[in-house]
Amino acid sequence: VFRGKQVFFLKRAQIFVGDVYGAFEGKGLGSLKDMDKLTCFPDYRIPQLLHHLKIMCYCKSLEKKIRDKVEIVAGSEEEIGIRAATVLAVEWMQCILSNYGKEASVYQLDWMLWERGEAILTEIGPHHRTNTVYY
Repeated sequence: VFRGKQVFFLKRAQIFVGDVYGAFEGKGLGSLKDMDKLTCFPDYRIPQLLHHLKIMCYCKSLEKKIRDKVEIVAGSEEEIGIRAATVLAVEWMQCILSNYGKEASVYQLDWMLWERGEAILTEIGPHHRTNTVYY
């Protein structure tokens, strides 16, 4: 619940759809409609990378919690804010790329960002800590 409204990110369900689509290269069982409706899969690695790249920033108190590896409570305004900002940032990235004639779906950007974050893991700061089954 965020400011009185129920919020769902459905990260695991979206990853499943993206993985099926990717595994079957969009054919047969992977011939799925509306792939453009998927958002990025907001967890911890992508906001960590977006923050490192200065695409996303946190208020000072949240940045300190993340830097000090203090747990961010699952479902808290801070945790939902991180995930929502991640979704918006990746959507905006997709729009900007499209404006420059570079077509990539949001889920493809998610995969690319995740892989980049993993590749430079030792160079970027800590990710936020949230104990939840939704990541």
